[in-house]
Parts: sequence; C-alpha cells; structure tokens
Amino acid sequence: MSAVDDRSIHLVSCIGVDTEFAHLPHFLDHYLALGVRRENVHLILNTDDAGSPNLARARALLESRQLPAPDVWIGPYTSDAMWARRRDLQTERVPADAWVVSADVDEFHEYPAPLGEIIAHCEALGVNCVQGVFIDRIAADGRLVDVDPDQPIGQTFALQGDVQCTVGRTGRHHDWFGTIKVMLLKAELLPSRGGHHPQNGDVPVRYLFDRHLARFPAIGRARFRFFIPFRVHHFKWTASMAQTLRRRLATPGVSAAGAEYGRKLVDYVEAEGGIRLADIPLRSRHRVDPLGWRRRVRMLRLMASALARGDDARYIARRIRQRLST
Repeated sequence: MSAVDDRSIHLVSCIGVDTEFAHLPHFLDHYLALGVRRENVHLILNTDDAGSPNLARARALLESRQLPAPDVWIGPYTSDAMWARRRDLQTERVPADAWVVSADVDEFHEYPAPLGEIIAHCEALGVNCVQGVFIDRIAADGRLVDVDPDQPIGQTFALQGDVQCTVGRTGRHHDWFGTIKVMLLKAELLPSRGGHHPQNGDVPVRYLFDRHLARFPAIGRARFRFFIPFRVHHFKWTASMAQTLRRRLATPGVSAAGAEYGRKLVDYVEAEGGIRLADIPLRSRHRVDPLGWRRRVRMLRLMASALARGDDARYIARRIRQRLST
C-alpha cells in the first residue's frame, strides 16, 4: 500500500489572536513537521478588536513562514460562528477528494504513522473520518503556566493525563462526545460544531473505528483512552485558561454544553490553583499493550462490530485480544 501524496493533505483552523497567540508558532511548527505543505495551511484569525497588536503579529508570523494569507474575522468569538467559518473556508479552499487535518490551535495531533500512510490505510478500508481522544498536557507540578516561546511546548507541559474525563465527567448538557475530536477527514465531509464528529449530510460517515469513539462503553476510562493510537494532545491548561474560559462563558451564544463543562473546569482550577496531580490518571502510570497501531485499529473495529450485534463487550474484547496475540 503506497502513501498518499502530501499535496492532498490540508490543515484548517481558527486562532483567537488575543487569547491564543502564544500557541501559534508551536502549532505551525508541529503541523508543518507532520508534513502539511505550506500552501495547504488555511487559517482564520479572530479578534473583536481590529486594532489588536496580536492580529498584526499573527499576520507577520504567517508571512514569515511563507503561509497563505489568512481570513480575518473581526467580532466576538462563539463556537457556532467559528465552526461555520471553518466549514466555509474548507468548502472554498479544499477539493472534495482531498483530506483535512482539523485542529484547534491548542490541539497537537499524534498519529502513529506518517499522514500519507494513515490516509492510504483509510482509503483501503473505505474510511473517510479519523477520530482521536484528548490527552491533556500538564506542567510537571500541575500549575497553570504560560506557554514559553523559547521552549518546545511539549517540554513546558511534559505530563500526559486525562483531566477532561476525570474533572469534567458528564453532565446534564454534555457527555463523552465532547472528549473526542475529529482529527482527519475527507473534505467531502464537514465538521460539526465542536469538531467532535462530522455534520449529517448526503455523504455517509465511515469511521476508522467503525463507530463514533464516544459510543464505546469504556471511553470514559483512562486505560481505554490511552490504548487508542490516535491522540489529540491538548495544551489547554495554561496560565490564561481560566480567564479565557470565563470570557467565553460570558459571551452571548455560548452553548449549554460549553457553559456547563466550562464552569466545571474553571471552578476546579481556581479551587485547586491548577491541576492536582493526585486526582489525574497519567499516561506514564498505565502499561499500554505493545500492539502495533494497525492491530489496535483492527481490534477496535472488531469490538465495534460486536457491540453493534449486541454481544457482551468484555467477552468479545478478551477473545479479540487472544486472537490478535496469536
């Protein structure tokens, strides 16, 4: 199976320049290193102040990296408006038969193989959507610290854990679907608000794991999440996190799910002064089965089939493990 030409891989994102500018250089470095071509980087810059110094800085940064001119959105941020603009940008600039890496500026994707190889595998399976799980990135002592422009962001936030499921859990208005992100999708699909799954449309969604990841019964458990080989490293837990969230919570148009979940996070970090590491499952504390990524994908697809038939998931999972180990 030959890898897909990198000319068919595009990146689409939106950056709030007044709250997220510090992430931007690291974000660009990460996705260019993953193999996204410079001409295929499609960005929206958002601020509610047309004279914002960070808007000028962001434009200059993109120009210095020889990236395409961004779309500029002047107005208050809401999730609905942002995702609508991202869908419009994707439709305008990305051919329907190409592939889109969809990432917020604080989301750094980890793929288990080069993007061209992943896409070739998806096309061989007839898949058009790859989801991943959030892996929260935390400073070594759990404090909420600034993004350091002179240090790799992965060193500043060296710990990998599961804050989102542990602190956020589920609620009246939000569920496990919010802990999953679309990482890669064929441009014939468009991401929904939040980017947790594609919009309903004329094109059927064919997931890599044969069902939405949030529909696996164990998705709220850290050990299961750490087993999944597609990960979205979430550099959310920074010094400005609480202030940014409070600002968004106060903006008209915030969703009920976003408001409920956001308040839980703000209340927790303000009460604890950061992340209390004793509360959080860390990836280093869990032994991950040393299966290759293709075998893990195969296991999860077989598990999805078993769940669709209504079989006992634990029994099937045990049998699948036995089968793949031989």
